[in-house]
Amino acid sequence: MLRLLPRKRRAQLGLVGATIAAVLLTMGVVHAGSEAEQPATQENLLAWHAQIVEAPRPSLDGCFDATYPKVVWRETACVDQPAIPMSPNRVPAARRDIGGGTGMGIVTERPADAGDITRATGTFEDVKDKDLLTVNSSPTSGPVMANSYTLQLNTNRLKVRECASSPTPALCEGWKQFIFANTPQTVPNEPPSRLYIDYWLLAYNPDASQGKPCPIDWTEVPDDGEVHCWLRRERAAGPLPYVPIRNIALPGFKLEAQTQTVGADTVVDVVTFNDGNQNAASTSSSDVLHVVPGEPLPDQAGPGWTQVEFNVFGFGNGSTAVFNKEADFNLRTTIVDGSPKAPECKDVGYSKERNNLNFAKPSATPTSPAPALIINQAAKNRELAGCRAAVAVGDTHQYTFAGTYYDFQATGDFVEARAGTTFEVQTRKKSGAPTWPNASMNQSVGVRMGNTRLAVCAGTRLVVNGVDTNLPSGESLLLSTGVAIDRVGNVYTFRDPSGNLVRSTAIAGTVPYVNLGISLGSETPAVRGLLGNHNGDPHFLEASNGDPLRVPPSFADLYGVFGNSWRVSHTTSLLRFCEAVGVGNPAEPFYSHNLPANVLQPAKEYCATLRLEPMWNVSCELDVAVLGRQAADIFVGLPKAAVDGNPAPPSPSPSPTGGNGACRIAYTANSNAASASFTGNVTITNTSNTPVNGWTLTFSFTNGQRITSSWNANVTQSNALVTARNLSHNGTLAPGASTSFGFLGNSGISNPPPVGWTLNGSPCTT
Repeated sequence: MLRLLPRKRRAQLGLVGATIAAVLLTMGVVHAGSEAEQPATQENLLAWHAQIVEAPRPSLDGCFDATYPKVVWRETACVDQPAIPMSPNRVPAARRDIGGGTGMGIVTERPADAGDITRATGTFEDVKDKDLLTVNSSPTSGPVMANSYTLQLNTNRLKVRECASSPTPALCEGWKQFIFANTPQTVPNEPPSRLYIDYWLLAYNPDASQGKPCPIDWTEVPDDGEVHCWLRRERAAGPLPYVPIRNIALPGFKLEAQTQTVGADTVVDVVTFNDGNQNAASTSSSDVLHVVPGEPLPDQAGPGWTQVEFNVFGFGNGSTAVFNKEADFNLRTTIVDGSPKAPECKDVGYSKERNNLNFAKPSATPTSPAPALIINQAAKNRELAGCRAAVAVGDTHQYTFAGTYYDFQATGDFVEARAGTTFEVQTRKKSGAPTWPNASMNQSVGVRMGNTRLAVCAGTRLVVNGVDTNLPSGESLLLSTGVAIDRVGNVYTFRDPSGNLVRSTAIAGTVPYVNLGISLGSETPAVRGLLGNHNGDPHFLEASNGDPLRVPPSFADLYGVFGNSWRVSHTTSLLRFCEAVGVGNPAEPFYSHNLPANVLQPAKEYCATLRLEPMWNVSCELDVAVLGRQAADIFVGLPKAAVDGNPAPPSPSPSPTGGNGACRIAYTANSNAASASFTGNVTITNTSNTPVNGWTLTFSFTNGQRITSSWNANVTQSNALVTARNLSHNGTLAPGASTSFGFLGNSGISNPPPVGWTLNGSPCTT
């Protein structure tokens, strides 16, 4: 094992560190001696972390800690790294073995025209039920490590000069892991948790029979016939106390990695951990791996650091971090690459460790506050997973690969997604008649992967190449074509060698139906069909002849032109082995206000408890009313669509009674220019001479404002139109009486007040 550099060498490098410190001080970073005692509020802790991570370390190699509010690192005694490696996954392309149900890895990739990544930060947001959060590390064999996990910030495969001594340099790859390894299980005289950097030379000896040893101080790690080289070092890990997993809910909790070249050729790697309270730790090392400029390795965007994999993983040797069934939180991976552009999302993974959570569709953000990729993870099943993902769910809501969201209520067989000549997904949609004749839902799913034809009929009967096939729950089937089929309860998952994934989830609700989820491999060409868009633009759907349709399309174009163009005849359908359904288009649009009040109101109240993205409130209400409460699950944690492709519904005939339409509105807005957000407050006064028993208030924004949350009313938004309805406690307004509600929203540079106020369909004064 390798020890840290001798003190003399570290002192030499410390001169370089002093230069870094001088640069940092010119940038206005608070330095030792200038701290003022401040209360440990979350705001102050976040500001402190931003300063301490930039503060100079006493040397370029070592272990350090810091305590709020002092912006100074103290050198501490390093300890040995864990004896077990955090193992590499040698087949990162089309990886499908991280998430529990979807089985998918996701990494953050810098934009194509950006430079190499120099810093990456992993944080957590929107942690649900944090007090219930638990995690254990379950190994492939042996006892479970209770309350144990690792945080890993992993690089992509790197082209490094240290591979030059390999017997096959072209196959050798460098790899860095920035790790916080956390366990309460202690060994005498050793700390429970450690912060360190792991280095690898992967496939250093791809043929173990050659007997070529690893470089001096590197440890051989056999892996499926080849040998990796792992640099396990003595006295190279920072010691830390145990940190419970619920700390991820603290805003300051984060893992950060940095790499930079100092001087002519000194490569310095730094990992920093903040426990979310008042403590930070950092470990750094220098001159271990050196990137070679030039052509990148296969399947890599560049020879250097271009991708980041961040997540909670098991504790070494391919183990799994197993969370509780209520676990639900967002990962934010922020990168610095010299570009203000949003990063890319890639469906790959590099660590052999995994967790049991399922991804939702990621969303990328540019400079707010820095380029980042945000991913929701949860223990529950997910239909929408992966970087290139789409769904057709409920009755029936289509969420396209480009991010268009629209409702589609036709019946029959349709092409949902077609990519080239080797991949296609179809659905058979059945009518909601006799109760809901203008609604439809998926009944069966058909898939073509290469020469393999698959169908799940009525959500439960599996047909493989025309033959009924029994696959017990918990079992898998690998076909000779490389297509894999998995079943867990009512969920069938199909994967092909190109990384495409299709999920069919049968829901046994008030009306049985099937949710469809599709995730495309990174090399799969653009998709056409109900879940496609014209040239990938979410503002346009595309008919089968290539004609674009701007969204929202008219009712006639949606079904008569677009929908009919993607119909499939029964004789050529992938679903010809399944139960037949009627074929047709709805007579008219189906809106939530078409539902009886005694059906709609309980659905509204239930959906309001879920704290959904406001875009999903109306769809949730409709699905819960028609299909049952379980239909709301798909909307929990679902990211906002890029474009709402549904037309604004017409104003419903007023069902509340009382009042002669006379009302007065008082509206105020408090804007926050820094965050482009605002708080709106509305007061409704009944100026008529009769009581109002139940109210619906509508108004329209004029500058693209979007409501994100509300209180004291059930507020929904469709494009510019906002609809607010009373709750059970404030629905009655006596003559002269008032009630108020409010909301949070996002706005542009200007935030003009809404217009077109109506109460129960009648205009109001302002």
